[in-house]
Amino acid sequence: MENKKEENKKEEQNFLIEKYLKNPNLFNEITETEFDKFIVGEIPTRKAIFLCSCGRLVENSQIASYNLLITSSAGAGKDYIVGNILRVIPKEEYIKRTRISPTAFTYWHNSKNDKNWTWNGKVFYTEDISEGVLNSDVFKVMCSSGSSTTIVIDQEAIDIHIEGKPVIITTTANAVPSPELTRRFEFCNLDECENQTEDIMKRHSEYAQIGIIPDYNLDYTKAMTLLKRVKVKIPFAKRIYKSFPRKNIMMRTKYPRFLDFIKSSCAFHQYQRKTDEEGYLLAEEQDYEIARIVLKKLTSNKYLIPLTINQQKIIKFFEECPTSELNCQEALSYMNNIMALNNFTNNLNLLVHYGLLESRLKEGDFHRQVNVYKLSETLTKHDIFDLPEFSKLEENIQPN
Repeated sequence: MENKKEENKKEEQNFLIEKYLKNPNLFNEITETEFDKFIVGEIPTRKAIFLCSCGRLVENSQIASYNLLITSSAGAGKDYIVGNILRVIPKEEYIKRTRISPTAFTYWHNSKNDKNWTWNGKVFYTEDISEGVLNSDVFKVMCSSGSSTTIVIDQEAIDIHIEGKPVIITTTANAVPSPELTRRFEFCNLDECENQTEDIMKRHSEYAQIGIIPDYNLDYTKAMTLLKRVKVKIPFAKRIYKSFPRKNIMMRTKYPRFLDFIKSSCAFHQYQRKTDEEGYLLAEEQDYEIARIVLKKLTSNKYLIPLTINQQKIIKFFEECPTSELNCQEALSYMNNIMALNNFTNNLNLLVHYGLLESRLKEGDFHRQVNVYKLSETLTKHDIFDLPEFSKLEENIQPN
């Protein structure tokens, strides 16, 4: 009887490997076709979230490469989209919480209470994170280097170590991430245009008319249980770096993160990739192209600085009047008071810090000095950053 069970298990695994894990179009079938059962449009967003989740399979990546913050207006469907993408991941690799406290990672699955636990190979998702948690010291450290903490209990110092680091994916509508969080996360914004809203309503109508909502093919999840954590090499890596701008110091974080996107795709396609004599999987052209599509989705400016949906709206507003100098209240009024004044001011000052806006003092009413803002001259002179296709990598000239 046991032998028969083992044979059946082997047969099922071979079936999943041959039909799914060896399918060269697997990534697109999941992100474009399978996710389409629940998610309307947003295909680049689907690819970005799913690729980052596959980062759990990479052993030799930068520790913060796959952190992703989904930002969009309230009611745009952030948590619906993320939830429906991540639920295809095997349950033992996916942890979701609707709320966490700033110090949650200090006490949760720590070395004192759970000695065999590791966050490596896991995806952690929390909905609508508050600004207090997002910018808290414990959360920032966990996002970038794991966590080791010394706490005092009954007047005794106790060391607590958190083993491993998960892929962290979260959502927010209004939180303003600090510059430290901007280095630790990529930001992904949703499509808020009218056509997208119409398409969503149309899809709901279609399902309501037939009375059936299709469900995911569970074989995709079963197949992913066969994927292991692996180490990846990128044989063509030296051909890539010349395509990235070098003047912005953020490239020291952004460039290795892009390389890790390539590794994530390679790890997901591990049954289709060659292995070298040291046991490393070797990335291929397809992995570069998938990573390039995702980077394009996550890029809104030539410096590759992650911007929230509100920050992108502010930049777009100033791009439409590049020579105008406006104080905070004037700009907010022209933008139909899209957020609270304090929140708007924080966003403006962050955009100045990133070099996307410029600010100076100007005499206002009653001879008071006020800050006025305008679009940075550097943004008015260059198009948005875009990587070349794989076949054109060697032809590319290094940008300024």
